[in-house]
Amino acid sequence: MNFDTYIHFSASVICGVLAYIIIMRHPRSVVHRVLTFTVLIFSLESLFCGLSVREAMPDKVIFWQYWRWGVAAMLPGSLTAFVLLFGHGDPRAQLRKYRGGILTAFFLYPALLTPFFGPFFMEPVVRNSSGGLLLPLGGPGYIFMIIFVLGLVPAMALLERILRTSRGIYRWQIKFLVLGIVSYLGARVFTASLSILFRSVDLNMETLNSGALIVAAIFLIGSFVRTRVLPTEIYISPRVILGSITLTLVGLYLLAIGIIAQVAVSTGSNLPLEALAFLIFLAFLGFSMLFLSDRIRQTLKKFISRNFQRPLYDYRHIWEVFTQRISPIMDARILCGEAAKLISETMEILSVNILLADESDGRWYLFGSTAHSETSSADLAHVHKALDLISERVVGRGAIIDVQGRSTADISFLSEEQIQSLGKLRMRYFLSLRTGKTSLGLLALDEKVRYLDLTIEEEDLSRTLAGHLAGSIQNVRLSEQLQISREMETLRKFSAFFVHDLKNLASKLSMMLQNFPDNYDNPDFRKDALNLISQSVDKINLMTHRVSQLREEPEVSSETGDLTKVVQRSVSEFDFPPGISIMEEYGDCSLASFDGDQISKVVTNLVLNAVESISGVGTVCVKTFEENGWAIIEATDDGSGMDDQFIAHSLFRPFKTTKGSGLGIGLYQCRIIVEAHGGRISVSSRPGKGSTFKVFLPVTDEAGGG
Repeated sequence: MNFDTYIHFSASVICGVLAYIIIMRHPRSVVHRVLTFTVLIFSLESLFCGLSVREAMPDKVIFWQYWRWGVAAMLPGSLTAFVLLFGHGDPRAQLRKYRGGILTAFFLYPALLTPFFGPFFMEPVVRNSSGGLLLPLGGPGYIFMIIFVLGLVPAMALLERILRTSRGIYRWQIKFLVLGIVSYLGARVFTASLSILFRSVDLNMETLNSGALIVAAIFLIGSFVRTRVLPTEIYISPRVILGSITLTLVGLYLLAIGIIAQVAVSTGSNLPLEALAFLIFLAFLGFSMLFLSDRIRQTLKKFISRNFQRPLYDYRHIWEVFTQRISPIMDARILCGEAAKLISETMEILSVNILLADESDGRWYLFGSTAHSETSSADLAHVHKALDLISERVVGRGAIIDVQGRSTADISFLSEEQIQSLGKLRMRYFLSLRTGKTSLGLLALDEKVRYLDLTIEEEDLSRTLAGHLAGSIQNVRLSEQLQISREMETLRKFSAFFVHDLKNLASKLSMMLQNFPDNYDNPDFRKDALNLISQSVDKINLMTHRVSQLREEPEVSSETGDLTKVVQRSVSEFDFPPGISIMEEYGDCSLASFDGDQISKVVTNLVLNAVESISGVGTVCVKTFEENGWAIIEATDDGSGMDDQFIAHSLFRPFKTTKGSGLGIGLYQCRIIVEAHGGRISVSSRPGKGSTFKVFLPVTDEAGGG
């Protein structure tokens, strides 16, 4: 078996295997059946070509070539059917709609092979300069080759347009499929054009077809490894043929072939014409890959936009307005809300969303939006994983992730469900909010007004605004930290004076107690004095205890123990007022790591706050349980609750309280104790609906936590 025969038979076998893979993926799909039929045509063509090149007798060669072109006559019809059905939700309706054109293609090409129109091949069979057989074409054969090329080129153009206009995960799924088929059809157009040029079929050039078929089959197998079933709904622009790169390249290629032929004949070049044509084919193939490359096209667009186009935006004015309206704001939520409005006004984007990640719980929160309310942050729960993946991809790259898949960034890491969820939230373009090495969150933009895509200039502008916004958010956070540090310094000074004054008051009360025996016989003095002493001493001791505990890093001596017993003992020491009931649900937390005395203070503060939030009749529920490697204490009440503004800006801060009396120190003390244990404390609350506090403490390695 010579090399040419081996290539033909190999291509036939590979295509047979590919046809089996396609039909087994989805036997009942019309699109899969049509594609399987097309691949079988490829396989049979290669088989008959292999059989013809094995023969030594010219009549045998022509016999198998008749069979080969008889099978090839079915190719334009099957390709037309596949392209028209591919990507439509109802392929059977498409089949009925275009059945006239498809049937015409199936009957027109085979008709030219019938004796009615004359011989397809002419006698005699000759050999070229390299020893290959040339089969001269008769009139029907010559016409066949012309309309054969005309039938393949529109199919190539349609497939190219499908790839260029497909979006999201669909583009990722069909890319290898389209490239494989188009590359093979390009080789067929090449060899068919040579047959038209020389009015004969060169069997040496048929080896090129089988070689290209092997490459195409590998592409198709890769496509079906990526996805089991071909997409059923692909967005295709109605301008299917207009502006097609395929048509342009084919026209230029055929023109170049004619010029090369004339040059070769006139100069008497020693290099075989098919070799010259093959070099031209490779050059055009390379150019087509460049033109179809999204990355290269995107690079050219950026270069032209940045260097040759007049800017559409007044950057000086935008920067001035942005700075004036953003810089004075010292609250992160207000800042993000104002920034979202500014970006929307500047770039005419209706949906601008600023998403920041919380370092404590890893969740994403909506800090500013022109399309959603602040309370809709809970709606982000189902896209948290997608936002995490996007954040990982855009951090440090300066890239813009387009989840619709029309940018150069790869979105194969997102599932189709995640892409659809982000689309429902009006989030398409994602940029990183980053300062230095610190990632703060994401800027999510939708399409512009009238559903226009962002231009290259607008992408650059959005990057600039995202960087400015990230710096402003970081400044606000640093200012908040500085403010907290100042508050702590003030608190420490206040605590020193407060404790000193309380001790002086206690000394005076002690002196009054010393004088008490001299006035013991006076009933009124005795009664008033005892009441005053008792109330004052209790209040002094409570306030002194709370203030004295205000340390940035409390001393913690963590040991493994049963957290439930500590919580149960702390709750049992309470004497609950009438009308307030206690519910206790304790689980197994025997391997928690904690300081018993400090955690007892936390439980006391949480239960005391729960009781004080209830006016009249209510219930306090205390639970302990383990979850995901954490020992959890949960305290729930049905009291007055808190609003989001208080939780965001005042909760766990000293001297911030919703109660008419009190210092607002208890929850601050809880937070610093829990954080000193390596844990965290969270809260969920609604005004008038009560509150739930959760304390997360690490468990030991034996429990699989930590």
